[in-house]
Amino acid sequence: MMRRLTVLGTVAVMAALVASTPVTLAWFTAAKAASGTFTTGMLNPPIALAGTGGSSASLAWTASTSTSATGYNLLRSTTSGSGYALVKKVTPVSAVATTDAPGSGTWYYVLDTYLGNWTSVHSNEASVLISGTKSTATVGCDPTMQAPETTNAGNNNGYELNPGSACASGGTYAIDANSGTTNVNSCADPGKDRHQFWGFAFGLPATVSSIDGITVTSIVGQGNGGGLPSICLQLSWDGGTTWTAAKQVPLTATALTTYTAGSTSDTWGHAWSVGQLTGSALRVRITNVATTPNKDFRLDFLGVSVGYTP
Repeated sequence: MMRRLTVLGTVAVMAALVASTPVTLAWFTAAKAASGTFTTGMLNPPIALAGTGGSSASLAWTASTSTSATGYNLLRSTTSGSGYALVKKVTPVSAVATTDAPGSGTWYYVLDTYLGNWTSVHSNEASVLISGTKSTATVGCDPTMQAPETTNAGNNNGYELNPGSACASGGTYAIDANSGTTNVNSCADPGKDRHQFWGFAFGLPATVSSIDGITVTSIVGQGNGGGLPSICLQLSWDGGTTWTAAKQVPLTATALTTYTAGSTSDTWGHAWSVGQLTGSALRVRITNVATTPNKDFRLDFLGVSVGYTP
């Protein structure tokens, strides 16, 4: 009886020990079957952004090297270095130029490269000054409002044949035959034929803050070569009493050729008002100059355009 109790007690103790001790029955290992890498990327902005002003902004740059991008966001601000707002998107990414017309003032531009919602950092900043200058069409004179100068003006007969034809291009043209009486190459020489034209109707708007420049366009030919021919152009703002300094334009061809004098920013040395550009106030004087008095001049058109700020 004593032995049986001892054996049973030993079995009970061993069972308790086994139950309280953690036992690892098995484990598994997995060998590396494949490898991979992750790479990061970034969108590069365009470089060398530059702008040119005038009546609008012309912008140019070197394209981004991120050739998989969609294009660019053009942003503009009135403050250098901050406050940029989206103007438009420019595509494709190979594009290197665009324009913008925000109105007068100084404007600051940057470009971002974009792909979906992903954008690059800003490009360098470009500033552009917009003058706000506009220009009228080039208009001819009234054919009935022209006359030769008859005192100290060469032969004193100006364009003696078809003078009114100079007010519109095409068809017949005005002719000054055997222009002048001297061989002096000077706009001021009294031996040169002169003719005045007026009656220009520009259609300027009622609200004009400034007259910024005047351009005179002429279509002129020569009847014979030689003689260093040129035309001299002057403007009057008071019906022919007072004149600007002359602009001398050499004639480079015998055939009818278009020549211009002045520009939308050239006031010819005078501060103009709108009232001085009426049909009766504004006049154009053309003087025909050559180093031979038997030079023939053909005038197919004489027109004027006005650059102004609204």
